[in-house]
Amino acid sequence: MKLYSMSAVILCLGMATLVYAQDTQDTQEAQGPVLGESAGPAHLGAEAPALAIDTDVEVRNLLVAGFSVGGVYDNKGLYHSGVSPYYSSDTRYFIEPDIGFQRTFSTGTCTVSYTPGVSISQHDTSDDQYSNNLAGDVSWKPNNNFMLHARQDYSLTNNPFESVGRVDLLPGLGGPFGPNYDGVLPETRRTSLVSSVDLTYRLTEHSAVGLTGGFQKYSYDSLKTSTGASYNPFVDSKVINGSAFFSQQVTPSLSAGVQFAYTDIYSSGAEVARTQAPAPMGFVKLNLGQHTMLTFFAGPQYARTRQVVTIGPFSVAVYLHHWYPTYGGTLAWAKGRRAFNVDAMQRVSNGGGVLDAVKAIDAGAAYRARFTQRLLGEVRGNWSDERGIGYFTTGSYFRSLWLGGGPIYELKRSLSLHLDVAYVHQSESGLALIAGNHLLIQGSLDYHFHKSLGE
Repeated sequence: MKLYSMSAVILCLGMATLVYAQDTQDTQEAQGPVLGESAGPAHLGAEAPALAIDTDVEVRNLLVAGFSVGGVYDNKGLYHSGVSPYYSSDTRYFIEPDIGFQRTFSTGTCTVSYTPGVSISQHDTSDDQYSNNLAGDVSWKPNNNFMLHARQDYSLTNNPFESVGRVDLLPGLGGPFGPNYDGVLPETRRTSLVSSVDLTYRLTEHSAVGLTGGFQKYSYDSLKTSTGASYNPFVDSKVINGSAFFSQQVTPSLSAGVQFAYTDIYSSGAEVARTQAPAPMGFVKLNLGQHTMLTFFAGPQYARTRQVVTIGPFSVAVYLHHWYPTYGGTLAWAKGRRAFNVDAMQRVSNGGGVLDAVKAIDAGAAYRARFTQRLLGEVRGNWSDERGIGYFTTGSYFRSLWLGGGPIYELKRSLSLHLDVAYVHQSESGLALIAGNHLLIQGSLDYHFHKSLGE
């Protein structure tokens, strides 16, 4: 529910859950024993890399519970629909409890986390916003050669700034197979379901093969006009993806491999479309010293879109064919009490509710540091450009820019004050949706406690 908690591929407005974030190694340990550097292209999955420092709590055999309470000012917090839609400013007051546990066993781990929330508008008390985020994660490694990892996320919300996958104890969702939540939509109920599974088998000490699969479903309710009529400008979608890969550890600091990925997107807005996008690619993972890691992938992606066009009494299937380069990379640096990430990628994706399938380019950067024993801070930025590739959306685009961050002051280890400021700029062409720009200022008091579940 918090406006400042977004997935890694979009701007994180706040850092309440970051107290429990892990670095890449800790995250792998929390998910169970790993296969090593040759285990596979983790950067080509559906989870975002963590931004963590050495004072973060290790997630292992842990129960976390608590709540956050505060308020947020949005200069365009109220959306007024009708013949001439417009926004007005608003202040909302929210409370958000959360609970989660992670348990490690001899052959793997199990994690469950739940974060509900509700906020009330100062100017329209009937305009309640709510969120429910639930996630479960299981890793199983019965021997040194085989590993299975599965994750399920569910989100039900009408908060324009909410994102699926925002829970304690688990990394955010992102990457080429992650959700597309770059836009801030008018207030509507969204139901999101994201499933993923990864299977890895070690062939030799330094090589591995694997399979990945995923399913995503996004549904949007209608908006109401000032006359009480309903209309739905949003695009529901289903996404099926999968891949097969081979990875080889070439040197102690270099791993490389090949992967064949496939994405199938069903979009159902005013028109129904299906886009199939296979993509062979190569990937590299390079450790640049003790504190820096670089990952990169690239390859051609072929997108085939089928759409039904109605002309008078006739319906004709239209096929569009496009070739795009798909690529992406992440540079991650962490040393002591400071960490920095920068990432970018291009992919064929669903349109995030505003378009059918799109060619999306995303780039982001984040910096996090602990300045004193009690004071932390983080700044983040994200830019996204999405261009429609369907018959009815060719020439349409949606762009967004997020900039923001703020300090955290820890009164105690379990009690902290948060201040977050963010600016969101959005532009579009050929769309019926009024996106609007937003200036957000939020303050909150967060209380969380940790209880060890034993070894």
